[in-house]
Amino acid sequence: MATMRGAVLVEPYRIEIRDFPRPEPTEDTLIVKAEGIGLCGSNLHWWTGGGPATRLMEFPMLGAGGHEFAGVVTAVGSRVTRFKPGDRVTVDQFESMACGRCAYCATGLFTQCDAPRGDLGLMGFVEFLRFTERGLYRVPDGIPTHVAALVQPYACSVSAVRRAGILGGETVVVLGAGVLGLCAAAAAKALGAEKVVITAKHDVQKALAPRFGADVVVPSGAPNLVERLLAEVGGRGADLVIETVGSHAPTLTQALEVVRPAAKIVVLGLWDDLVPVDSWLAVLKDATLMFCLNHGVVGRTADYQLCLDWMASGKVPAQDLVTHEVPLDRLEDAFRLSTDKTQGVVKVIVRP
Repeated sequence: MATMRGAVLVEPYRIEIRDFPRPEPTEDTLIVKAEGIGLCGSNLHWWTGGGPATRLMEFPMLGAGGHEFAGVVTAVGSRVTRFKPGDRVTVDQFESMACGRCAYCATGLFTQCDAPRGDLGLMGFVEFLRFTERGLYRVPDGIPTHVAALVQPYACSVSAVRRAGILGGETVVVLGAGVLGLCAAAAAKALGAEKVVITAKHDVQKALAPRFGADVVVPSGAPNLVERLLAEVGGRGADLVIETVGSHAPTLTQALEVVRPAAKIVVLGLWDDLVPVDSWLAVLKDATLMFCLNHGVVGRTADYQLCLDWMASGKVPAQDLVTHEVPLDRLEDAFRLSTDKTQGVVKVIVRP
């Protein structure tokens, strides 16, 4: 039996690389040799093993939670028609796993699919993966295959901005300038926002922010941060606030303070602890809090396809967010690197 290497998150702060059976295609599936797997912020919650994130996992965690995939098709089943060996693809895992028939799938919200899903085998930080052809998107020329793993978090931000109903001419505040924050700023600007203000903590984030559509960059640790943000957007607050930090940050409260009455806050961050909400402030502002899990299809366009189009055209240089590449055998180092912001890290891609 052919084998492949894959990761196991044995316990907090401990990863092992083991041998697993290599998947084979069934009639309706194909095999992708992973060339890049992104290390996501949610992976770091599982890595530390604390907080609400533990409800979604148990140790040992086979695959260590990897879910940002790009690679090359190596084999296809007899009923696969859209792809052939050699095609370079990035993968919307949730679309590929979804049934494609239920009400949620019909509206493009594949993460909420309520029908039984087929067994695609071991996912995560592994060398080979099995998918249906749904949810696979060709990587355009000019984008390195491994870098296309970045499309997954990029699509989360794009989906959030699109679902918020941005029409053009808005003032937007983005809290946080990590991958999600920078991509959210870029999406807002690309969709017509008049002014985008972003908060950034680290020097590398401050340097990248203007290239991703930010008109104003405010240090997240600045004194009187809320007052400074309100001064930048003018009037009674921002038309849209996008929160991307989570962790232990007070950004949900800041969002409520910065948003104008009868406007929206889109939450992309994940907190390690339960977060209080000032319901009086939210109610008196008639604020809408919108939580976005993931990407899908908005209107007739898939978030993944829009991201690839913008990257290929140079409209949004999301590929520039990849600052570090680490081989699979050094996955523990990749996790530690992602938590060490003194190394200029924005996005780490694991190369199986």
